[in-house]
Amino acid sequence: MKLNINFANQVQINRTNKDFILFDINTDNKITAFKLTNDLTRYRNRFQHFRLVEIIKQEINNKQIKL
Repeated sequence: MKLNINFANQVQINRTNKDFILFDINTDNKITAFKLTNDLTRYRNRFQHFRLVEIIKQEINNKQIKL
């Protein structure tokens, strides 16, 4: 599955020092909401998916985001 992330969000994700990204996606595979955090346990129940930011950064640099 490929996700569509706009450029501003890609820059924000690439520059963060946080460890986790939690996000919701819609039926078009677009991220509708996301949270960058170090505290996974606090926000885990509020979002559908979570990933390590380091993995997302590598995928943004490679232009492929897989779930």
